[in-house]
Amino acid sequence: MSGLLTIPLLWAQAGGATAPNAAAAAPAPPTLNISPQWIPALKWLYLSGDPTFTTPDLQGAVLTWLKALSLLCLIGWIVSWLVIGIKERVVGQGKWFDYIGVAALVLTPISMMLRVLESVKRIPIFSIAGVRTTAIVFFLCVACYIIWIEIALARSVRRSGKKLDGLVIIALHVALVFGLVMGIVLQRIGFLALVLPIPPNFKLTWREGLIYGVRLSGTFMGYFVFLRVLTICLKEIVGVRARRLYSIARLSIYEANRRMWAPWVVLTVFLLVLAFTHWFLQPPRAAEMGRLYVGTLTLLCSILLTVMVTILTPLSLPTDIQQQTIYTVVSKPTRRLELIWGRMIGYMTLVTVLVVVFGGISLAYLWRTVRTTIDNTYAAAEKAKKENRLTEYKLLMEQADQLSTRMSARVPVKGSLSFLDSRGVPHAMGIDVGQDQSMKEPRSHIEGATPSAAIWSFGIVPDPFTPPGRPPIPLDRRIPVSSFLHEGTVESALDKVYNLQAQIDADKATKNQPNLPASRVSQLDASIARNEDELKRARAEYDTLLKKVDDLRTQAAKAQAEGNTAEVKRLREEAALHSSPDILVEMSFNVYRTTKGRVGDPVFAEITARNPRTGREYLGDVFAIKEYYTNRVKLPPWLLAGSNGALRVEIRCMSPTQYLGMAESDLYLLLPPGTFGWNYMKGLFGIWLQAMVLTAIGVCAGTFLSWPVALLTTIFFFVAGQLAFAFLVDFSRQAIMGGGPFESLIRLLTHDNQMSDITPTAGVVLAKTLDSLVMPLMSMLVYVVPNFQALDLSNMVADGYMVSWQTLGVDSLLALAYALPFSLLGYLILKNREVAA
Repeated sequence: MSGLLTIPLLWAQAGGATAPNAAAAAPAPPTLNISPQWIPALKWLYLSGDPTFTTPDLQGAVLTWLKALSLLCLIGWIVSWLVIGIKERVVGQGKWFDYIGVAALVLTPISMMLRVLESVKRIPIFSIAGVRTTAIVFFLCVACYIIWIEIALARSVRRSGKKLDGLVIIALHVALVFGLVMGIVLQRIGFLALVLPIPPNFKLTWREGLIYGVRLSGTFMGYFVFLRVLTICLKEIVGVRARRLYSIARLSIYEANRRMWAPWVVLTVFLLVLAFTHWFLQPPRAAEMGRLYVGTLTLLCSILLTVMVTILTPLSLPTDIQQQTIYTVVSKPTRRLELIWGRMIGYMTLVTVLVVVFGGISLAYLWRTVRTTIDNTYAAAEKAKKENRLTEYKLLMEQADQLSTRMSARVPVKGSLSFLDSRGVPHAMGIDVGQDQSMKEPRSHIEGATPSAAIWSFGIVPDPFTPPGRPPIPLDRRIPVSSFLHEGTVESALDKVYNLQAQIDADKATKNQPNLPASRVSQLDASIARNEDELKRARAEYDTLLKKVDDLRTQAAKAQAEGNTAEVKRLREEAALHSSPDILVEMSFNVYRTTKGRVGDPVFAEITARNPRTGREYLGDVFAIKEYYTNRVKLPPWLLAGSNGALRVEIRCMSPTQYLGMAESDLYLLLPPGTFGWNYMKGLFGIWLQAMVLTAIGVCAGTFLSWPVALLTTIFFFVAGQLAFAFLVDFSRQAIMGGGPFESLIRLLTHDNQMSDITPTAGVVLAKTLDSLVMPLMSMLVYVVPNFQALDLSNMVADGYMVSWQTLGVDSLLALAYALPFSLLGYLILKNREVAA
């Protein structure tokens, strides 16, 4: 489904249901004051203009990538022209407008200090005509910056730019005005009240619309600069020749082998570590062997490849420039972009070969160790069964099943989780028992032997975390019914009957509406007649298949009574061909025990599944929760017939005084699994993407830094993106207690804790002022660091889940969003650098 359909269709559900935790007396949600024909345009404007909004599909990822690159190009374009203006001495020479820029620089710390002094209550809050003095100083500072930048850009472009650069400046002003106007328009028609996280009774004014318009303007301005950058690079890109790229890539491969023997060293280390891995890897539980081995092998591949790339790439260009061997290349008709991309292709060719080799060796090793262990465990279980050791048989079978689960490529279908408390009141979260929580996916608990339940809803369902008083945000959690109900089966025929009947009822309801045109009534009559004929054929097909399956099962029961085992097997297999397989549900819950009880006694749960469209319900059996293991329950396939992808699954804890914990991803339906070997190679592709980004960073750093500094720069980017990216984001958003870097330094020196307020001395005020100046800059610079953790697919593979093609596509776009700008930056630096004097 198109990503636009997943945009919050709030205006269409103004009178719909509220979130599960919404109060009964919540205020009425706002509505749009606009004609419905303009709603699609609003969707595209919102999706393409707001840099903070995206959709969870490939279309949203592409637009997010374009918005990020456009904003990056806008900032780089403005800074580059300001630098050119200063170098060409068209600005910064003591002209009248330069004093405006100096005034902006002076007003910046003054405005920040005034805000800090007001926040620590060292000075009272002053207002002029209802506007705070700090706001007046801030807007005056912004106005000075805008005036100086406008004049500097105009003079720089007039002196050194081309006609296209002048047209870009005009286009930037048009985009600025358009964004501001659209921000006010969106506020006037009530759109901002639907999408912005504001209190229910808060009334938006034109000021909020203007601020939101600035956000839209920045994105639209970035699009024009992005087009200009494309025109600059287009000539260079068109002039790139595959033969020259191949020659430079081959030269890079020869250098990597001749100078350091890097691929052979990496392969040797991999084999040495792999030879003794099984000596040191001891899983905490037998069922965790597969996850431990897969995670260790992917980690080993990641470390070796990223270390090789981190060392090789920043040394290449600086060494050639230092030894003057690059002169023989740049003196020939070779483009600077070919130097950058050719080296990247050469190094990535080495990485590709090593990834394939590592993947093949790792799969052979996993087959020899884990797969052999699975087979031996199954054999031991069968032996225990023959010797009537049933307890040991169940334990061994459970271990083998869990090992097989990790060595597979499961395809889960997940729903949306909400809760009922002990009084039956719906909530978005369950009971918090005080355990450590993961902010990415928090866990909640339900109380045993009470009406409390955990509910997984499938279909187009409202987001349970929608704020009270706001229209529910629809989530697409539909089940692919055709993947579970196979064509030519009884359940598939029944699903067709339900769908045709629903279509007939919908057409009849539409026909009964008043003031319908005669042409529309005729269309509905024809549709009803056509669907009724189709419904008769579908019912006849269903009755035929059902009778055939019932006859086969009756014959199988008769043959079993006669002891004819071969005939029973044949009849059951034939009946299974006309029936869809059971729906497998996997669950992994945890238990919070409040009483000791008897050691070894399990906690029991009950599952109930209901089709909300047909009303058919399945009451499952009570089952024991297997802690640290995966529970499996089978649902009948007829439950999905006529569901249109909707289903409601409820879990209740049956053991009194106990609490059952779960997260949204702890219960899912399973589609037919994929191949583990192919899935493992997909996981290694994530490592390949990380190496590509590191290669671009290393080559870019080598264009203007000496090799030691370029090496340290590449290492910094890798460590920051792999280990500290989440911390850097939280730090830039000031989500960490203790304030910014300067305030944290004062707390460290004075031994003050992070929770308490520190005395607003002159040093503290100065530190907070510096933090106010530094933190906005850091909040932008932090996203220059690549998020390597987002490209890591090893945990998904180690847990036995399929890496979808959509995930690979999104990760590839993310990697390109970092690698492409770094490579183009290296090209621009190398283009303006004299390397062949």
